[in-house]
Amino acid sequence: MSMTSVAKQLIPQKLRPFGISVYLHALRYYFYLYRLLFRPNPKYLAVAEQNYITLFPPQWTSVCIENADLIVDLETEYSFKRDDVIFAYSGHTIEHLSDDAVRRLFKNLASSMRSGGVIRVECPDLDLLLDDYKCVHDTDRKVTKQMLESVGHWNMPKVSDGGVKEVYAQEHIKILAGIVSYFDRKYNAAVPPVCSIEEFNEKISTLSNAEFGDWAVSLLTPEKLRDSYLHRNWFNFAKLQKFLTGAGFSGVVRCGPRNTHYGFKMNINRTHRAWCSIFVEAIKH
Repeated sequence: MSMTSVAKQLIPQKLRPFGISVYLHALRYYFYLYRLLFRPNPKYLAVAEQNYITLFPPQWTSVCIENADLIVDLETEYSFKRDDVIFAYSGHTIEHLSDDAVRRLFKNLASSMRSGGVIRVECPDLDLLLDDYKCVHDTDRKVTKQMLESVGHWNMPKVSDGGVKEVYAQEHIKILAGIVSYFDRKYNAAVPPVCSIEEFNEKISTLSNAEFGDWAVSLLTPEKLRDSYLHRNWFNFAKLQKFLTGAGFSGVVRCGPRNTHYGFKMNINRTHRAWCSIFVEAIKH
C-alpha cells in the first residue's frame, strides 16, 4: 500500500486538505534542499516532470514547461544540449502531444543519449482499452469498468442534448474520455468530445484500433485543442515501436509496471496507472 493510501485512511476527511498542504510544502522543501546540496544527475532525464510537485527522487534532471531544471515547451523546436544521458523516462506524457512533437521528443532524447542508453515510456494503451471494451462477456471488461469509474470522478457538466440526458454520463462518452479530452472554458472543466452512440458503435465495429484512435483524435477541433494540453493522442505497442525506431532506438520491448528489460533505474517508475498503461523500453543504437 502506498503512503498516499495510508494517509487517506489515517487522516480524517475534514483534515485532508490541511494534510495535503503540509505534505506538498514538505515535498518542496525536500526537493529544494536535495538539489541545493547534491544537484540533479545530468545523466538521468525525466520528461514532463516538475520539481517540488512530483514524487520521483530529486536526483533526476527534470524537463518541463515550468518548474523544471530544463524549461522546454515540447510542442516547439528545441534541443536538450546533452550528450551522455544514460536513462530517459517519459510517464504519461506523449498522449498530451501531437505526433510531430512525440517524434521530435524521441529524436532529441536519442541524440542526447550515450550508446546503450535506455529510454522507458509509459502511456495509456489504446489496444488494452478497446480490446477490453469489445469483450463479449461483461465480466471480462475489467479495464472498461475501471475506466468508467475513473472518468466518473471527473467534474464534468450535467448537460442534455438532442433528447439525451446527461450527455457526459453516457458509457461511450466515458470511453472516449479515456482516449481524448480537452478543457472546455464554458464549463471550466475537462471533457471528452461528444458523438452519438450510433456513430461510436459504427466506428468501433468497423475500424481497426488504430483507425478508431485516429477518428477519436479527429473529434478534437482546432478550437478544442487551443490552450488545452489534455489527451490529444493515442498509442499502442506498434505505434510506439514505429516512433522509437524512427528516432534511432532499437530493441523496443514491452515491460511490466514493476520490471525492466534493460536494467533501467526503476526508482522513478510508477504503477498506479498500470491498469490502463503500456510500458515500453528501448536502447540507443
